[in-house]
Amino acid sequence: MTEKISSYKYELIQETIANPEFKSKLSNILKEMTANDLASLIQNSPPQERKIIWDSIELEYEGEVLGELDEQLRDELLKEMEPEEISLAISDLEVDDLVDILQALPEKITNDVLALMNSRDRGRIENVIDFPEESAGGLMNTDVITVRAENTIELVSRYLRFLKNLPQNTDDIYVVTKNDEYLGILPITKILTSDQNMTVREVMDTEFEPISSELNEVDVYDLFKAKDLFSAPVVNDKNQLLGRITVDDIIEIGADEVQEDFRALAQIEEDVFSSPKKSIKNRIFWLSINLFTAIIAAASISLFADVFEKVVYAAVLMPIVASMGGIAATQTLGIYIRAEAMRKLNRKNFRYLFRREFIVSLVNGIFFSIFIFGITFFWFSDYNLAIAISIAMILNLIMAAVGGFLLPYILRKIGYDPAISGGVIITTITDLIGFVTFLGIVSFLVV
Repeated sequence: MTEKISSYKYELIQETIANPEFKSKLSNILKEMTANDLASLIQNSPPQERKIIWDSIELEYEGEVLGELDEQLRDELLKEMEPEEISLAISDLEVDDLVDILQALPEKITNDVLALMNSRDRGRIENVIDFPEESAGGLMNTDVITVRAENTIELVSRYLRFLKNLPQNTDDIYVVTKNDEYLGILPITKILTSDQNMTVREVMDTEFEPISSELNEVDVYDLFKAKDLFSAPVVNDKNQLLGRITVDDIIEIGADEVQEDFRALAQIEEDVFSSPKKSIKNRIFWLSINLFTAIIAAASISLFADVFEKVVYAAVLMPIVASMGGIAATQTLGIYIRAEAMRKLNRKNFRYLFRREFIVSLVNGIFFSIFIFGITFFWFSDYNLAIAISIAMILNLIMAAVGGFLLPYILRKIGYDPAISGGVIITTITDLIGFVTFLGIVSFLVV
């Protein structure tokens, strides 16, 4: 659906909802839309309209829509559904989507939903649900086709024709032993182009390495991107085939990472159309933290009240040092978080990056200290004041680099996400160091 048609339908739906006799007309419009379009429509609507739209979607399509929704909004809708409704809605979803939904539910509700499912669906889910959500095992589907190495290509072809419908995004089938140990892949193209009398062993690709079920999903994403994969088998620590990951799952990871980065940048975790009550609750914490840190900074400045009385110009120059430190620290913090997200932080790389950031901050500190010395001396004709801000600039930029690199490491160790909490804390640190060092040096050299 193009953007123009989507926009037209969105306006039509809004007009239909506003009409007192909207119910039957709205249902007819929604029936013509795909699950992806319906999910997009719900996400782009205010809360009151969302409920009306969701209640107008037929039960047999609810599961597909849930699978396409943003995780936060999907969880909100699930909280309003009964176990029976959830069970019926999600029964036709792929295993990875089923597991994602069940993992978002309270344990009691999850157990109730599983109890309502047939043994086939319950078995598919139990093979995946115990894996961490952000691992390859939690990401995989169990809908794989397997064959034995001793089978002929003709037998495999007949078997595929017998199945009639292949699992979605099937480009390979997997070769396993009688104990389900992974041996290699057999591309569909090989089945179509090879001599039908040849065996699978003669045709299969034994060099294709499977993915460990314990591998983090970001590493899986990087692997798919680096090798330009469409699908890949997943195995356990005994090399037994468990399932497969397909490119549509990888696209979702990329989209989720972008959303998380944006929310971390804004330091909020909320839906665009969330209610005022929820927005207030989400934002008040970080606003409170910012207020608290601002009070700390103000308290540190108040210790040097006598300096301002004697050197009025210090108040003019003070924000420069703090601002430069804050920006430098944020740059270093961003480097650390990016390296961590890309799984490039090991012991050796950690030392190298720390040393590099220290050198960069030292050189930048010297450069800007010379620059600010000239500006200050030209502006106020005060040699000691110029020296004070130059020294403070060097010290603050160095401490900004050290803090910007070590702080996220410490936050991660104690269980906090540095992408969310790091910015507020490091800004406070650089403000305090900037104010105290500059005013302290001024009180020593000038006052």
